[in-house]
Amino acid sequence: MIKQIDPGHKNSITKVLGIKIQTMLDEGHLNSVEIELIENVARLAEILELYPGLPETVIKKILFAMSYFIDENDEIPDIIPDYGYLDDVKVVSWVIDDIRNQIPKMTRA
Repeated sequence: MIKQIDPGHKNSITKVLGIKIQTMLDEGHLNSVEIELIENVARLAEILELYPGLPETVIKKILFAMSYFIDENDEIPDIIPDYGYLDDVKVVSWVIDDIRNQIPKMTRA
C-alpha cells in the first residue's frame, strides 16, 4: 500500500489531516491514545514541512501514515469508542520508528 502513495497528493492529504485533527479537538474529551496520535501525526507533518528533500520512500511512508489516520473506516473504524484509534496509533508509531534514522535530527527550542 505504501508503494501506491502518490507524493503529489501531499497537499490534499495534509489539508484533510488538519480538518480531522481539528474535528477531534473540537469534540473534546480526548483520551491518552488520541492525544498521542495527534502529537505523532503532527510530528510527521512537521517533518514533511521542514525537510522537503527527504527520500521518496520516507515521504511515502509519512503520507501513508497520514492517509491511514484520516481514513475513518480503516481496520478499526474510528467511531468505535476507546478502540477506534488503536490501529492508527500503531501505524503512525511504526512509521515514526521506521523512518527515525532517515531524517535529520530535529532541534527543539
